[in-house]
Amino acid sequence: MRMFLYSVGYTAFKLYFKLAYKFKINGQNNIPENGPFVVMANHITLFDPPIVACSLERRKTVHFMAKQELFKNPLFGYILKKVGAFPVKRGRADKGAIRKAFNILENRGVLGIFPEGSRQKPGKLGRAKSGSVMIPIKMKVPILPMSIKIEKREIAVSIGKLFELDKYYNRKVPRNELKEAGDIIMEKINQQLLLS
Repeated sequence: MRMFLYSVGYTAFKLYFKLAYKFKINGQNNIPENGPFVVMANHITLFDPPIVACSLERRKTVHFMAKQELFKNPLFGYILKKVGAFPVKRGRADKGAIRKAFNILENRGVLGIFPEGSRQKPGKLGRAKSGSVMIPIKMKVPILPMSIKIEKREIAVSIGKLFELDKYYNRKVPRNELKEAGDIIMEKINQQLLLS
């Protein structure tokens, strides 16, 4: 059921984006053949999760961390869970969500994270939340940076090369270094924004 709903949603959104917008994707050759990896993108609209999913190849199911409030509606929450999304409580460490993220990556899945945590104004980037930074470090998995830009009737997506935060592996990472690692992530996303 999950793969069926994901496939239906993928097809519907891809068709909508192509009919309603000029949908450009650059850098698809940077998408790895297999997981595990974390795709990280800037966050500007509610459409960002399907934009990210449609920018990757169809066979890759992206499991998104989504704010808990989206799951309050029973029907919408049910659909979100069925397509692989899972809730995260914002503003504090959500150990359950972190364990879920670890499990996805341990099973060689693809995890989708918007490191800023909330939507930003178009063209502006916020800071990466420490929780989003910690996940690829703890799991020692690469990050696929992606930028999303929407102007008038055009969606421009740019996908960068995989990179790793390996200098932070295998040790306790203090808060200042988590901020440093977060800045690296956002700079990688910003580089893609400048290319799109």
